[in-house]
Amino acid sequence: MQELKAMAVYAAENRIKGGTNKRNSLLKPLAIILDELDRCPAPDNPNELELIRAGAKEMIFDHLERIADAEYKPGRTKQEKISHYVDLFFDEVLKKAHHNNVNRLLARERLIRSAYLFYFREAMPQKAKGAAADAEANDSGNEGE
Repeated sequence: MQELKAMAVYAAENRIKGGTNKRNSLLKPLAIILDELDRCPAPDNPNELELIRAGAKEMIFDHLERIADAEYKPGRTKQEKISHYVDLFFDEVLKKAHHNNVNRLLARERLIRSAYLFYFREAMPQKAKGAAADAEANDSGNEGE
């Protein structure tokens, strides 16, 4: 699915992710969108989808603002990038690849998350990839504690 890959590459290039290179952190922006879609009472209603689109943009920005160091708070440029990111999801992944069928998309949620993570990691700079691999190795090594 080229649409999902384009979205993940855009996110990696523009650092639209949580605070670390761990799995959940990389998936956080996508998770916000998917969680809101899952809670949608009327997924076939275009007004509901527009509400989720707008809300997701603000929720992702708020999350990134909350986790950022005081001297690196995101501004208008990051907000525009997040807006484009969310638009990519709704216009390309949902509308184009899933024909605006929210239930069909959510039925494939696990696969979408995994593929997104794969594409995101592939698009990460080499230095960040090494840090992500180290973080995952350290994380899995501490599970028994």
